[in-house]
Amino acid sequence: MFTREGMHDAGAPAGDGTASVSTAVLLPLFAPYWGGLEPALEQALLVLLQGSFAGVRRLDGGERRTYLLQWAAARAPLEPTRCALTFPEHPAIQYDFAMPAHRLLRWLAGAQTSEPTGDLPDDFWQWLILGEETST
Repeated sequence: MFTREGMHDAGAPAGDGTASVSTAVLLPLFAPYWGGLEPALEQALLVLLQGSFAGVRRLDGGERRTYLLQWAAARAPLEPTRCALTFPEHPAIQYDFAMPAHRLLRWLAGAQTSEPTGDLPDDFWQWLILGEETST
């Protein structure tokens, strides 16, 4: 089972004694996977450095599911990033997976944040539940 152990928050020293990573360091590393240096890239990196995303998924029939996506700190675009998706109302349901950091960054950038609690894009859910690959 995946736990938050072994992860560290951005801005705090890592448990292994290394310093946490800043957006200034990550920008040139992730820019080639983004298509260049854009303001949206820096915003997405800020979310990536947070190590978690709380969201609400709207389901057919008007139901809503709150969730928490947590991930290990990523220091390079191709580095596998361990993630855990949990649902507070359904603690027995948990998804543990890994993906390249640049893919997670794309999904975080595509998060719908027009409401106080946003949602990850549909292609994330299709990848997670159906195993459908996207172009990200």
